[in-house]
Amino acid sequence: MIEKLPKLQKIILDNYKENESEFTDEDIDLFKGWKITFNEDDIMKLAEEGENEMIDIGERYQSRFPTLMPEIYDNQTYRFKYTATQRTEESAKNFATGLFGRHSSYRVQYPEAEHKDPVLRFYKRCQRWRSEVDKNPDSRIEKEKFLKSNVYKKMLENVSRRIGYQVDHEIVHLMYVMCGFETAWHKNSESPWCRIFSLDEFKVLEFADDLEYYWNDGYGYKLSYEQACPALRDVFNFFMADEGLVVSVYFSHSGTILKLLALLGIAKEDQHLTHDLFSLYAENRAWRTGVIDTFASNIAFVLYNCSGGPSILFMHQERPLHLPGCPMNVPCPLSTMKALYPDQEEECQFETLCSMEESS
Repeated sequence: MIEKLPKLQKIILDNYKENESEFTDEDIDLFKGWKITFNEDDIMKLAEEGENEMIDIGERYQSRFPTLMPEIYDNQTYRFKYTATQRTEESAKNFATGLFGRHSSYRVQYPEAEHKDPVLRFYKRCQRWRSEVDKNPDSRIEKEKFLKSNVYKKMLENVSRRIGYQVDHEIVHLMYVMCGFETAWHKNSESPWCRIFSLDEFKVLEFADDLEYYWNDGYGYKLSYEQACPALRDVFNFFMADEGLVVSVYFSHSGTILKLLALLGIAKEDQHLTHDLFSLYAENRAWRTGVIDTFASNIAFVLYNCSGGPSILFMHQERPLHLPGCPMNVPCPLSTMKALYPDQEEECQFETLCSMEESS
């Protein structure tokens, strides 16, 4: 897909010369200076901006919790883990650099990564979810309906007129994704592909993406988030264990974080997100992946020994966040958390839940 971008660039520049587009001189200057600097594989890797961001996040966590997260690495205190991918491995190593500094982070020990890690990538082991949701065309119905809506068609017409070239969803989505990636990778320069869209058109494209993630990784199907119980049980087990570990740091993927957020009841709408609710939710909705699942998204559970008993502070994107069912403005009592969420093996029958026999 990326190889189409230089062709689109040429079309945009040619149409501007022929007065067949609606771009400004400033827009065109950006397109004239644009060059493709990566290939398809690079999208799956952690970019330099991502490396720096992980270092910064590590530094901020260490600054926020200096006693809990000491600057001196000790494998009796820290546990690190990542999946069998380049970007999570590099995320872990750069986060460690932020915690311990460049001269000490090399001492960090990592277990051998698993492609289908039962905690970090539980959904890779859930055959029923892969069959009933991930590979099921029904999970994409709401997005497909939205792509055929008058709202989406109007956006395509506007973009086509602006460029002077007829575009479809595939091309528009490519330009939209490139705008996002280049903005994340090159924070000190503007991506010309962002000049393609108005603010209202960005909202349309974001809603289309949110519909996809809502029905595949969020609240659309109970199975999607119920299968995240091994990840949450791992949190409870860590806090209840007698071993001396103090900090457990995992590096995973969007699919894991979104399902876990849904299991926790975070970013839940009053009703299912559907194709016909754009006018209602365009400005104000909880399920907005551009907020809850940005690059370098992170969640944290911090155990406090409060006067009323052990309690957990939940953090999302480095900020404390209230969990539904928990008291406001204070850490949530561990007893309340255990009552709200699956913490026992009998409450998290993953193998049974994900068995294809369960669906029959």
